Amino acid sequence: MTSVVVTGAGGFIGRRVVCAANSAGYGVTAMVRKPYPDAVHSVIQHDLSLPLDKLPPADWIFHLAGAYAGAGDEELQNADLAMARNVIHCGLAAGIKNWIFASAAEVYGDVHGTATEEAPTEPVIPYGRIKLKVERLLLEKTKDISNCRVVILRIGEVYGSESRLITELTARLKRGFCPWPGTGDVPLSFVHVDDVAQAFSCVVRSAPAGISVYNVADDVPATWLDFSVRVARLLGTRPPVFLPETVVHLYATCGTLACRVTRREPILTAHAVRLITTPKALSNTRLKHELGFEPRYPKYSEGLEEVFRGLSHHS
Repeated sequence: MTSVVVTGAGGFIGRRVVCAANSAGYGVTAMVRKPYPDAVHSVIQHDLSLPLDKLPPADWIFHLAGAYAGAGDEELQNADLAMARNVIHCGLAAGIKNWIFASAAEVYGDVHGTATEEAPTEPVIPYGRIKLKVERLLLEKTKDISNCRVVILRIGEVYGSESRLITELTARLKRGFCPWPGTGDVPLSFVHVDDVAQAFSCVVRSAPAGISVYNVADDVPATWLDFSVRVARLLGTRPPVFLPETVVHLYATCGTLACRVTRREPILTAHAVRLITTPKALSNTRLKHELGFEPRYPKYSEGLEEVFRGLSHHS
């Protein structure tokens, strides 16, 4: 039986990855901060930003634990980088040779056209910078391991019924006023969470020895305008109101300062505004050709139909 340790197993993507691993017959050790309700081989409850005593022997580590994409430098340093250091240290001490790191399209920065895995990595927001740092840390620490498979998955904009993207966008559209920075005409690649989970399974089955990098995305890039208007149509609400970026940046900055005083989480940060105004269209050709990846939802519109059918059944 293939054994895997999944960090961030309690998160939106992590839960689907665990489900897919269970379905494939893997022995799953789920690493979580909070109690884990699903059936797995074993559970380790621990805050990974703190030192970890040890990890069980395993064939693979799937490292997904991390902070919100719109977070700032300090939070990401204290979360993502600290967690990566602890997991890598304990994973290597346990003799684990095979690794998948859930990175992100944001490592490319402002993408011109469609990014392949050879595109320059010039991140423009803290989330992209920290993901690139973790990529480099993992590659540095595993470079001398023989017969290993170290795989970086640079994942597009993930959506699903439980995603922060869908829940927050739905809530704002239902309120009747959903401000959006700029025109929304920003090209990017979406990917359904079930297809992200499938990508992990493809890696375990088919990844070659050594270091590999793959983009994880659906087949057809779209824009935030396309996506948000489609969501509004499925909800039967007004579409977002597109405002000048300067206005939204000012709103985000003022809101963040106010939240520091009240010690509440800001609704919108300047980093989040940059996140949704940065082009990040990806090519998934390498993942398809080398590992046999075929997205269940080749277009975001097909995936959204499934998401909202599921939401209507639970409402």
